[in-house]
Amino acid sequence: MLWVRRPAKNKPKKRPARAKKAEQVSASREGSSDVERIAWVIGKMTGTPPRKIPASRALGELLTQVDRVEFARAVGQEFKTTVELDETNLGMTVGQFAHYARHLKRGQKSEKPKGRKRSPRVAGDVMLEFPPALLALASELGVRREWDLDKARLHVTKEYMRWNARIHLASKEAERTTVQARLEQIGQLREALAPVRRP
Repeated sequence: MLWVRRPAKNKPKKRPARAKKAEQVSASREGSSDVERIAWVIGKMTGTPPRKIPASRALGELLTQVDRVEFARAVGQEFKTTVELDETNLGMTVGQFAHYARHLKRGQKSEKPKGRKRSPRVAGDVMLEFPPALLALASELGVRREWDLDKARLHVTKEYMRWNARIHLASKEAERTTVQARLEQIGQLREALAPVRRP
């Protein structure tokens, strides 16, 4: 008589790979874009191939199994700056967070002036006070820190007009809602870039 081994009913589940710590994440390849650098860190900490991480994916969805402090530390090491992670950051897409991290790095080069406060003269003076989402939007739209405020506002106004033209071309309600939300964000950015005279 031949004995046949029956397969086990309850196979042991495969354990997910343990998320790496910041010091275990190697630097990205030289010449990588900011988005690729963020995808590299996420990939190394989650075990997902970086090329399979879309720039349009929300950061919070990708970091469910990752320690936020370790991720912020790893991104800080990659961009050579200090990064803090909160609920606002987690709501950003990978692309937006990459813009945000780049602006944090650039902001380090121009520290806040000591002593008496002067009226802001360039966009960078105002952007020091921006919340993360607004900072990411400014970078995404191409606002440069060294621009004077008038030039920055003119650039944002052109972007507003470009998006405003899209709302008439949007055929679906969902598209119009998306464009309208974008217009409101750009409007907030334009107001935030308004020069405020200090006493």
